[in-house]
Amino acid sequence: MVVDFTEYRLTRQLRSACRDTAARPSDPAQHAVVVLLWRRVSPSAHLMVDPRNGARAVIRDTRSDAGQYLWSVLGAGEMEPVSEGRTDDLGQARSIAELALRAYAENRITEPGW
Repeated sequence: MVVDFTEYRLTRQLRSACRDTAARPSDPAQHAVVVLLWRRVSPSAHLMVDPRNGARAVIRDTRSDAGQYLWSVLGAGEMEPVSEGRTDDLGQARSIAELALRAYAENRITEPGW
């Protein structure tokens, strides 16, 4: 059996980020300004977590010819992406993933029952 420690670490950090965000009390002032920051969680992965709902964006450097950077947006507690894509430029991957995360967060916040 082969264990991919990078994937294991990334999965643990994603779950931990989601759990940490869910544990914080909801504060109306927190919704006024949301600063999203990219964190490097491994040599080949970057993570951004939306503190309002725990949704997260992930970028992985796949070193593939078919789009080196794989970006994904995942809902809080979810392991299947709600949005994903590939690009050859890290800056473009960050920009697209951040926009997708913001769009996902805004749609989730404005849905009835939230």
